[in-house]
Amino acid sequence: MKIAALQLSNTKSQTEIEYYLKAAVQTKVKIILFGEYLLNPFFKNLESKKSKTAQWLEQINKENENLLQLSAKYGIIIVTPILEVVARKIYKTILIINKGKALHYRAQKLMPYEHWNEAKFFSNTLPKTLKTPPIFSVGGFKFSVLFGYELHFDEFWLKFKNENVDCVLLPSASTFDSSLRWRSIIKMRAFLNSCYILRANRIGQYEDAP
Repeated sequence: MKIAALQLSNTKSQTEIEYYLKAAVQTKVKIILFGEYLLNPFFKNLESKKSKTAQWLEQINKENENLLQLSAKYGIIIVTPILEVVARKIYKTILIINKGKALHYRAQKLMPYEHWNEAKFFSNTLPKTLKTPPIFSVGGFKFSVLFGYELHFDEFWLKFKNENVDCVLLPSASTFDSSLRWRSIIKMRAFLNSCYILRANRIGQYEDAP
């Protein structure tokens, strides 16, 4: 079974995304994983553009609808992080899209740091007792999903091990300077849980304003 990971800079057009989906289908890929903020604006950019919130929300919804249409058109499973908009609130969410239908997973752990405060920006509920992320089977393999920051929390991995998950799909948006640390922790998690971890990282540049 073939799985593809798409690592690109943020906010690609539907035409560009469709190009990669076509290539994946032609090579008989079953699942394609996108990095974070590939389709939607980077949350740090949204933080600095509060006056344009309505415009951004409309665009985000349109991009998410396009994904459902592309999945139905090409018959490929798309696993992608999105900004999910509900009643003008923004949630950090992973979509598992198959044949135009989507399963939603909202992040249960968000970075709370002053320079990168996703917990403050997003409207996700952050439960004390973590729930098992969605598990789905393809070709006899059991897959699940997790956001990059959630990788650090043991509770998720105990759940995956109890459910005999074979592969965890891990979209992220982390700096190149942290690549060695990420590689080490991913290798550790995969080894201790006897599973594969496929990571797709968002690339590009962002410079925080002073």
